[in-house]
Amino acid sequence: MPVNPYFSNYRSKNEQNLIETLIHEAIQIEGMDCFYLPMSNISPRDLIYGEDPLKTFTSAFPIELYPENTMEYGGSTNFFSKFGLELRQTLTVILSKRTFDQRVSNGQTTTRPKEGDLIYIPVTNGQGELFEITFVHQNKDMSLMGRKNPFYYSLELEKFKYSQEVISTGISDIDIIQTLEATAQQFYFQSLNGMFNIGEIIYQSIDGTFANSSCQATLSAWDVPNSVMNLNQIVGNFSMNTVTYGVTSNANCVFVETNSFIEAQQHADFDNNVLNTEANDYLDTSETNSFGTL
Repeated sequence: MPVNPYFSNYRSKNEQNLIETLIHEAIQIEGMDCFYLPMSNISPRDLIYGEDPLKTFTSAFPIELYPENTMEYGGSTNFFSKFGLELRQTLTVILSKRTFDQRVSNGQTTTRPKEGDLIYIPVTNGQGELFEITFVHQNKDMSLMGRKNPFYYSLELEKFKYSQEVISTGISDIDIIQTLEATAQQFYFQSLNGMFNIGEIIYQSIDGTFANSSCQATLSAWDVPNSVMNLNQIVGNFSMNTVTYGVTSNANCVFVETNSFIEAQQHADFDNNVLNTEANDYLDTSETNSFGTL
């Protein structure tokens, strides 16, 4: 027997628009302001070596998200693996399709949230964190009221693990993550003239102009009394006993030695190096069984 022809539960555009509007407003009322960072580098993956191109994020679009759980992170959280301590913290958030179409997809080539893109959530951990989209659910609402397109997306997020990606969105709270997380190389200097600025471009050039620079990097930290500075995002090779300039500060110095690579800022409370140091304080490795009394 066919359905009642006097009812159009799956053909009413007005009711579909009403449901979409209610979902959109609910997220705006109960959600949180975030930023969506689409990957700017669309170069294809190397099919021979199986390598992805260096990810680049140069834009950030304001969006609102609704977290499905506000009590704690999901995922495996903290556990020991063969690689040491791993922190796998996940979140699941709801994003209105209307918001994505208006804020992100408008004028862009992307038509939906994509795995690998980033989301910056300012309220997490008291200082803001970056999360990577690991999966996009497009059918959580199934065919509600016969809709052809989803009313919302359910995004599975995992804490972003920085690996030398380029993050330059123009928003300082987001871009600083690159400075904090990137591996830095230490350079010892002398003949300091002026004061460099944290985050500025450092370069070397034959004629002293940035336009003809032979190498450049970003200054992530420096210690004037000890005459050492940390540089990351290095392009080219810095020469010793050569004048090095700052783009914005116009300061200069001469590099005399470099010998180590370090994390730009040791800010992880549960870093494996810290754990190893603490473990050595309690374990007597000279014993046959350092974990017991046998």
